[in-house]
Amino acid sequence: MTDLRPKTRRRLDKQAILEAAFELFAEEGESGFSIRKLAASVGVDPMTVLHHFRSKDELLRAIADHAVRGVEIPRATESWQNDLKAVANTFRSLAHRYPRIFHLHFRYHATGPADHVASEIVYCAMRRAGLPDDRAAGLGLAFYAFVLGFALAEAEGLLRPINDADEAELDALDADAYKSTRALIPALKGLDPDLAFSASMDAFIAGVANFSDRAPS
Repeated sequence: MTDLRPKTRRRLDKQAILEAAFELFAEEGESGFSIRKLAASVGVDPMTVLHHFRSKDELLRAIADHAVRGVEIPRATESWQNDLKAVANTFRSLAHRYPRIFHLHFRYHATGPADHVASEIVYCAMRRAGLPDDRAAGLGLAFYAFVLGFALAEAEGLLRPINDADEAELDALDADAYKSTRALIPALKGLDPDLAFSASMDAFIAGVANFSDRAPS
């Protein structure tokens, strides 16, 4: 639990406040985070926080970007396919490491400098795949929507083998109306999230290549 008792007032720079905010958010999640609680935890007035971060939203964006800086951003290679996989794996590991912070990445086109580095690799990969700029932009954002969605679903417990209660519910479905669902029960029981993620990335990359083949010259 965060100690909210007043502490001796002291001067903190922007980076120190950001690091404290990051730790508080990672521990408490968004429901337990506030400017007041952050200020109390580090012994400053709330206005000191708002002097460095003009709003709570600006601070949350900085927290999300701080998380990205905590993982290794891959370097571009000769293979656009491998570059997409590398960025995808980076954000998946980010969700595993900071599950309470990760959802913030859905709110911003980019969280800041660290995020822009990853975005450049993605957009460059789309253009190197031969896509025109309109499709490179759209599929670049679709890539993030897929990766962030998969990683968040995994962090929340959706992408896991079904349990006995899940199996019983599926097994009770009408055999004729839900033939395919019931047929997949064994596969759902043995679901491997790593394999599911890899297969999903392969399918996405194949789709990008297909768009590239059909792009007007």
